[in-house]
Formats: sequence, C-alpha cells, structure tokens
Amino acid sequence: MAKKGERYLEIDPYFLVEKGFRKDKNMVSESLFSLGNEYSGVRGFFEEGVSLPSLIGTYYNGIYEYALEDTPSAYKGIVKRTHFTINSTNYLKCHIEVDGTKLDLAEAEVSDYLRVLDMRTGVLRRRFVWHLNGKDVAMEFVRLLSMDRPHIAYQSIALKSEKPIHVSLALSLDGTILHWGKHNYWEAGRVEKDVVYLKTPTTHQSLLTAQKVLSPVPPKATEIKEKEVISVYEMNLEAGKEAKWERFVSNIAAKKAEAYETSLSKAEKDLKEATALGFVGLEEENRRFFGDNYAKSDIVIDGDASDQQGIRFCIFQMLSAYHGLESDNNIGAKGLTGEAYSGHAFWDSETYCLPYYLFNDQQSAKNLLLFRFATLEEAKQRAKDLDCEGACFPIATRNGKEACTLWQHASTQLQPTSAVAYAIFHYMNLYHDDAFMKECGAEMLGEIAKFLYSRGQWNASQTHFGYYGVMGPDEFQLMVAHNTYTNFMGKKSMEYALKILRDPRYASPELLKKLGLDEGKMKEMEEACEAMLILYDPKTKLFEQHQGYFDLPHIDVDKIPMEEFPLYSHWTYDRIYRNDMIKQPDVLMFMFLYNQDFDEETLKANYEFYEPRCIHESSLSPSIHSILAAQIGKEKEASDFFGFATRLDLDDYNRNTCEGLHMTSIAAAWMNIVYGFLGLRSDREVLKIAPTLPERWTHYGVKLTYHGHPVRFDVYSDRVEIETSGAPLELLYRGKTIVIEGKGTLMR
Repeated sequence: MAKKGERYLEIDPYFLVEKGFRKDKNMVSESLFSLGNEYSGVRGFFEEGVSLPSLIGTYYNGIYEYALEDTPSAYKGIVKRTHFTINSTNYLKCHIEVDGTKLDLAEAEVSDYLRVLDMRTGVLRRRFVWHLNGKDVAMEFVRLLSMDRPHIAYQSIALKSEKPIHVSLALSLDGTILHWGKHNYWEAGRVEKDVVYLKTPTTHQSLLTAQKVLSPVPPKATEIKEKEVISVYEMNLEAGKEAKWERFVSNIAAKKAEAYETSLSKAEKDLKEATALGFVGLEEENRRFFGDNYAKSDIVIDGDASDQQGIRFCIFQMLSAYHGLESDNNIGAKGLTGEAYSGHAFWDSETYCLPYYLFNDQQSAKNLLLFRFATLEEAKQRAKDLDCEGACFPIATRNGKEACTLWQHASTQLQPTSAVAYAIFHYMNLYHDDAFMKECGAEMLGEIAKFLYSRGQWNASQTHFGYYGVMGPDEFQLMVAHNTYTNFMGKKSMEYALKILRDPRYASPELLKKLGLDEGKMKEMEEACEAMLILYDPKTKLFEQHQGYFDLPHIDVDKIPMEEFPLYSHWTYDRIYRNDMIKQPDVLMFMFLYNQDFDEETLKANYEFYEPRCIHESSLSPSIHSILAAQIGKEKEASDFFGFATRLDLDDYNRNTCEGLHMTSIAAAWMNIVYGFLGLRSDREVLKIAPTLPERWTHYGVKLTYHGHPVRFDVYSDRVEIETSGAPLELLYRGKTIVIEGKGTLMR
C-alpha cells in the first residue's frame, strides 16, 4: 500500500482537537469538523469567513435541484440532466470588527488557537486570542445541531478584552451561497427581519430559515436584500467584561414546497421551544442522544488511542449522517459534509452502510430498503431506458432517478441492482420480517430478477450465460465481458428472487401477474443461473476478475509516487484502463459478501493475488482487505489496513478530505472491527464469529443488537466474553454451534 496519512489533529477518544490554526489544512478541517443530524448538515467553515480556500456549505437531506443544462448526447440510455443536493442558506454567517479591524484568521495575529469537536454531544467549540493594536481579545465560537429537534441549530459568539474595545458584529442569514462556487440554485421567496424563505425552481421545494438572536445590545440596523437579511450590532465593550451573542435557528426544509406562512409557523414554534431550553438544554438532549446510541453500538479499544479515536469518529459520523429519521432519506457518499458526489447515494448504502444499522437499529435499516421500494418506478423506467425489463437501480441518485451522466458507469455497472437484492437477503437473515417481504421485498426482487435476466446474454454457442459490456466494482476496467463479481452477484440475486417468488407466504398470484412472471419464465431464469459463467480455476483457486484480465500488462502500484494521487487528477483517463491495477476490491468484494461460500484456501489465494494490484483509490477498499486479511491470518496487514480505513479522513490518506467525508470508509471501519477482528459473518441464518486481537490492542469490546436484543462481545488475548439479554444467542464458533444464555466465555 503506497499511501500514507498526514496526521495533524490531537489524539483523544471522544474529541477532535486542533491546536493551532493550520492554514494549509483549512478545507480538510472544514470537513472533519462538520456537524449533521440526518435532516441537515453544515461544514466546519469559519462563520466569520476567511481569505483562504474554503467551502461554505449547508445541506439538507432530500433538498436538490437539476442541472441548468443537459449534458449533450444523442445516444439512447445516457442521462442528459443530472440532479444533486444543493448548497443552502448560510445561517452562521457573521462579520466581526474590533476597533475597525475585520477578523480574518488568514491575516490576524492570534495565539492559543483551539478547535474541539465533542463527540459525546456534537458541540463544536473554537477559541483563540486575537492580538491587535496592543489589545488581546479572547474569542469563542460555539455551534450545535440538535439531534432530537432536527430543525434547530445553535450558534454563540463571545468576546472579552482586558482593555476597552469597540465591537461591530453583523449576523446574516445568507441565501446567496454559490453551489461549487458557481451558481445559486434558489429563487427568492420572501425576506423579512430574521427570516429568509427560498424556493427551488424545478423541484418545487422550499427552505425557510428563521432566527432568534439573544444580544447584549439591540440591533443598530437591519438590512434586507433579495436573499439575505443582515442584523448589525455595535457596542463599546468595557475592560474585563464579556459580550455574547446567541443565535437559535430553525430551518424548515420542505421536500414539497410549503407556503411561507406554514413554514414560518413551524419555525416560530421551534424557536420558542429551543430558546426556552437554551444551549444547556439542547446540549443535554444531544448528550442523551449520543449516550443512548453509544450504549448500544459503541466499540471500545484498549491499547491504541489512535484507533479508538478513529472508530468513535466513524460511529459519531454514522449517527450524524443517518439514523432513520425519515424513510425517504438515504446516505450520500459524502453524507452532508460537502458537494463532491453531489449528495448522491450509491450502492455503498446497501453493501457498506446497511450492516451498521442492521446490528443497531432495525427501523433505520428497514428505512434504507424502503427508500429503494419508494423509488421502484424510477428503477423500472431506467431499465426501459437501457432496453431491458424489470428494475435497474441507479448508480447515483438522490430521488431514485439515475443522476450519473457518465455512460460508462450509469449504463454498465449493475452492482446497485444486485446490492439491493443482497440487502433484502441480509435484512431477512437477521429479522425474518415476513410483512416487509410480502409488502415490498418480493416485488423488488421480482423486478430485479427480470432486469438481471434481460441484461444478461447467452454466448454464441448457447453453452453459458453472463454479462457483456459491463464494469464491475473495479472502475479501472471498462466494457469487459464476464466480470466475475457481476456474474456471481447476478446469479445469487436471481436465485434468491426465485426462491422468494416460489414461496406462497410472500408471492401471491396477483403479484406474479403484476410482475409478468409465470413458471415458464422463472424456469428460464433458473437455467440462466445454472449456466452462469464463473471464471474459476480449481488448480490455482483463482477467480479471474473478468475475461482477459490475467493477460493485462502488469503495473507495480507501490512505485506510483504519492504526488500522483488522486490518479483521476494526474493520469489521463485512458491510461488508467490499460493495465491490471485495481481501484478497489472486485473479486474480493463478492468473497466478502458471500464469505461462507468459500474455504480459507480459496480466500487466501485470491487475496494474495489481487491485494498487490489494488491502489485503494476508493474508500470502499481498505476495510475489505483488512477484513479478509484478518480472516486468513495476515494480522499485520489487517491492522495496517484498519488504520487506513478508520483514519482515511482524519489523516487525509487520499488527499481529498477537503471535499467532504467518505461515509463509505466511515461505515466500513465499523465493519472492519465487527466483520474483521471479531470475525462475524451474517450471510447465513446462524451468526458466525472468529475473533482475533490485533497485536497493539489489549482488549476490544463490541456492542450490537441482534434480533432486537443487546449483545456485547469482549475480546482478550485468551478469551472472548459474551453477554446477551432476551433470547439465547446461537453462534457458530470454530465449526461448532454454541448457545449463550446471559453470559458466557469462549477460550481463544
């Protein structure tokens, strides 16, 4: 693995701490100090602004717009107009002057700079001493997004000086922010004192932002613009006294536009309740929220503070990005922390993010599947666009429609569709939710099977079935035949769909009629599954990634200079495709998903062949390698990859954290411990564990929820302690089935 991190934050189990302002890391810090509550997210930008590269960003789950123009294309099936989550009103904006000098940390002389994110409460604090004209001004900024009251945000700004100073402060609600610094996608609705109301032109959504300011002095003036309202405060601050402004904000984001009066009424109610609670009350509510969630999903690591911080940061960000607040929300690849990937959800939601929720919150997990069911009609239309039947789920989406305008991804990558089938299978394995399967799952599986069958083809001699002109998870190989991941997952998805569709508990005659499926059609699908070409050599035990992969020119990925990352920015597009370098796990990915289908010897052979060829240009990558390395006894590699996965953003391994956090890597880090070091497998009816302990750890504890009951695993060098409540816990351990009731100890 050629990549190395650049660590600059302090190590602490519950805090992110930046001591001293790093100008060169400004945008990286903006991402790392982001806050979110699923409903909305805000980057950690300086509210007063700074004359450095910066991305001022506030985003709302489900608030999006379409591009201004089509992407030119005369070809059928290519998406012409994309959509994306849009940057929204900056409700933290302020302008600060002391004795006529504007605060700008790029230019100001400061000392004792400290920025701290408390992962127990979601409170972000920043403080420093500003030196100007012989005066030392102590400043503190605090912000919070409420987890229980998702509309509510809080901000405070405090100043104190040992000498008299004149303070000028302007607080803004600014709806003029440019998306990607290029265009503002909002139309002006109505602006009044302390209120900005905006609407989207094509998606017909609305955002009302209202504030209540608690100030030591009344506003000197209020300026109302087309999309911005500014309140100006001025005061002479006495020596040794503190001046503090508190701003409570309510953001009413309506996925179907609400009238101004309706949104304002909601905001006024929110603000009345929030101001009555005050900051202390809001902070305490957040403390309870995170405390309750850590109580059922925390991971404790003894022996390495860096790893402990890394995994807790990941859990904190998972809870911030998504916790099942609304069933029409999903998890964007960047969460709500930046504009890269346009706020789109990818197949990562089902393969990487879902497991965390499966083992912590059934309703949140179910809601992720319900998002796909709610957008089934869009997936069916996409299949038609591609001259296929059934439902083709998009490679990138916010509203269920395909948003990716790059045909090589949107038209050739089938993994989002097979990932939905796998997610249904995985969910049912753990929860046996017959009502969900009958009402939603069976129909989705039927449409998925129709698509996968219609997209596949028989070869010229009719001896085998498979997929031509596809791109697998490894996006460095384009338009290949028989990508083994695609063929394998297509086979598994259709087989599972056929099993469900032949089960009268789930598939009624009415559903089969709606799907247009009869036994004859299902028999054709069954024959295709039996004839699916899986490129496997029983002598070497290797799966060939796709037809012809073994003949590609070889490249030593460890010799690529760090300065050439990310590769998409430094290599021509066609150069990337002309060798056997792998972007992310492909063969290893399906061997992880259906892990118990493969013996350890086969896993080891494929890991040792493909790992040296992987450049990890995707956050999907390091965790899967770590998980499999732990399984086959490569403990050092497992440990190294784990550090990469948990700290991919914290230490900026890919040199692109500035664009936003990698939610997939964050979710995968949790998997890395649970599926990697604990060795948990959930691809069959009975859970399997195979615990290992990294050399640098003395102990780790994992909390899960299984079948609605809390379970705790504590792994030591010589034993595994298990505690469960409710029903007895059945586990497969070292090839034997064991049952734990209450507490039990397994010797390692």
